[in-house]
Amino acid sequence: MIFRIRHGTKEDAAAIARLATELGYPAPLDAMTTRVKAISASGSDLLLVAVGPANEPVAWLQAHAAQILESGVRVEIVGLIVSTEARRSGLGRSLVDEAERWARNIQAKTLVARSDIKRTESHAFYPALGFTLAKTQHVYRKTLECA
Repeated sequence: MIFRIRHGTKEDAAAIARLATELGYPAPLDAMTTRVKAISASGSDLLLVAVGPANEPVAWLQAHAAQILESGVRVEIVGLIVSTEARRSGLGRSLVDEAERWARNIQAKTLVARSDIKRTESHAFYPALGFTLAKTQHVYRKTLECA
């Protein structure tokens, strides 16, 4: 099957939410639509989707650029999901290639990807694309109540 990569839009929110749920990150459609709109409007974010002939997303990637004091501009792949039926088709590699192109265009010095220890397939995927393991760390999270 032939896929093409394009920028994600609010019309893709339902498919993006379905894919996120497939990987264990469920979100209500209204929340996902709001997020997709905000990410699409941001100059420091990239949202890509891979679509088949029906223009329905089967994979997506979100990358975020930030100016970091100790390392300069870097881009982090903050989300990458390929549907179960589309895995091993080269879509993940193609999405990462596009993110790398974007990172180079904005003069980022580094492209970073984090992967949960339980995502064993990604621990072979990223090194195959030229990434090197930089560190292991604990991630701490605090849920905030907003007014």
